[in-house]
Amino acid sequence: MSLFRCFWQTLKECCTNLACAPFFMLAIVFYAMYYCWPYMAQLPEHISTAIVDEDNSPLSRRLVQALRASPNLDVLQVTANREEAIGHMQAQNIVTIVGIPPDFEKDALSGTPTAMTLVTNGAFIVKSRSSVAGASGPLREASMAAISAELVNNGMSPSMLKLSAMRAPGLIIQPMFNNISGYLNFVVPIVFIIIIQTLMLCGTGMLFNDWYSQREQPEVLMNALCSPIYLLAVQGPVFLISFLWTLICEGDIFALHGVNSFQNVPATFAMAAAFALAVSSLAILVGLLLGPTNFVIQAVVITSLPCVFISGNLWPAHNIPIYIRALAWLLPSTPGSCGMMRASQCGATVHEILPYAAHLIILGFAYMAMAFIICHIRKSLVQHVNTGGPSAIWKKDRI
Repeated sequence: MSLFRCFWQTLKECCTNLACAPFFMLAIVFYAMYYCWPYMAQLPEHISTAIVDEDNSPLSRRLVQALRASPNLDVLQVTANREEAIGHMQAQNIVTIVGIPPDFEKDALSGTPTAMTLVTNGAFIVKSRSSVAGASGPLREASMAAISAELVNNGMSPSMLKLSAMRAPGLIIQPMFNNISGYLNFVVPIVFIIIIQTLMLCGTGMLFNDWYSQREQPEVLMNALCSPIYLLAVQGPVFLISFLWTLICEGDIFALHGVNSFQNVPATFAMAAAFALAVSSLAILVGLLLGPTNFVIQAVVITSLPCVFISGNLWPAHNIPIYIRALAWLLPSTPGSCGMMRASQCGATVHEILPYAAHLIILGFAYMAMAFIICHIRKSLVQHVNTGGPSAIWKKDRI
């Protein structure tokens, strides 16, 4: 078997083998379409809103008109029935409810303390607080304008009006369900790096698992176990898929969801290549180690979530024990997320992200060196299986 045929056969298996193709080809599409969605409301534009007007006074109607005119709010419903608005929120037709209480005009004009309520659905991750942040500004501006106009109509002097305008309505936020605050341009890019790493490890592990599970190991696996050059040919498709998916996520997918990316194109390409090298090397190592077992997915998935926190991006690094930080830097996700954030989201140059890229390249070579060592062990095992040696009994029991 030639090197090109080995490369092509592996690429074909990655794209068509039902044991691994869902990880390589489908899972990332699912994550790309779904994962960003809970974060979309962090963009304070066109927030779908319902207004519950329980006062129905000239002031409240003026306020409703001002809120409708706000470019940040998309007022879809005006009603006097709060339960009706809550029903629309539960149906996910709106994300924010603005409540105007009874006697709002009377209290506002007489100086009696009163308050409007702004309610968001706290069941969504980070969506609630961002909706409050996006809607509170227009709400305060509209309320001040409406109240000031009504006070002038009722004879308030300009000096008193100017003095009251300096005291903007206070905003009190009381989280009732979800008090987590996230950032679309920060959390999503970091987590996507871990997602790509996890899926590549699962896909490669399942591919090797399928090869090892066959009664006669395929020629691709035998050549990879016998020759480091052929093992690199097997790694090539995994590298290519990792590289392309990283660029697609940083490009079209992030652009679709409004995530800031590709601020420095050469640096982003460099980080994507270095990350793909490290991930594909680790994936080959995991495939060789866990391929003969049936615990690839379990081992990879349970370790993916900690990668998010021990990277030091979402959780302060100084709060992480030093030995865990050392472990984190042995994983591609840590230098990969740090470098990609700087290159793609912040516009760092190639020179500035060079330490992270170099770290990934070193990890890639180290993983492949360990994979070459594992090959010698696996080669003798597979040879005994195919020649009917003692391990053939173990193989038969596994099947």
